[in-house]
Amino acid sequence: MKRLLVIENNTQNHNMIETTTPLFENGSNAYARIKQADRLTALFQQNTNINKYKKKQVIYSEGNHPVQLFYIKKGIVKTYKCNPEGKELITGIYGEGEYLGYVALLEETVYKDIAVAVEYAELAVISKDEFDLLMETDWQIARKFITLLARDITDKEQLLLGLAYNSLRKKVAEALILLSRKYKDAIKISRDNLAAIAGTATESLIRTLGEFRQEKLIEISEGYITILNEAKLRTMLN
Repeated sequence: MKRLLVIENNTQNHNMIETTTPLFENGSNAYARIKQADRLTALFQQNTNINKYKKKQVIYSEGNHPVQLFYIKKGIVKTYKCNPEGKELITGIYGEGEYLGYVALLEETVYKDIAVAVEYAELAVISKDEFDLLMETDWQIARKFITLLARDITDKEQLLLGLAYNSLRKKVAEALILLSRKYKDAIKISRDNLAAIAGTATESLIRTLGEFRQEKLIEISEGYITILNEAKLRTMLN
């Protein structure tokens, strides 16, 4: 199986990204275009090392040590923690084009939550060693993940504040807007998962969705949720 990067035991490792990846075999012009764009994303998009997960299949578990970085090529992934009673607290929702598992890699610690495929998903991967090398040799990639880590901390803080202080309608509106950015078309997610994202009981979620439907903010058809008036939903977040 072709690997994303080739690690060579010589003194030229700092040039590895430029000399060993097939992305740049078409000459300096192709390299310049990739260099200006997101090179790590480009590497993942051309990577043939793909893991495939069925709906509800675990991608990684809490307490395990990370051995690779994930890039979501297809599908939706949720991360969550469980309280002693088994109730889920969603800690993140990730869609196509997003990275997964980088927090534990950057902190050099174990996973602090569980990652599960919400639907069929395809994830490209690179090893921890390859990721570490990229972080050490490419300042643009290092800066990107420092930014992602800072954003992750901010998102977690906002999540906790929202769970503590937001009204039910605001929680559900925020969850719908979040999911609308992850799904290309209509939102297809179980009511239990949507309730966990919103931080409310399933019964309360269903009642609020009914209210939104009557107010023509959303449309529900065969389990799919389509947002009809995102602007009005956003006014609830203020």
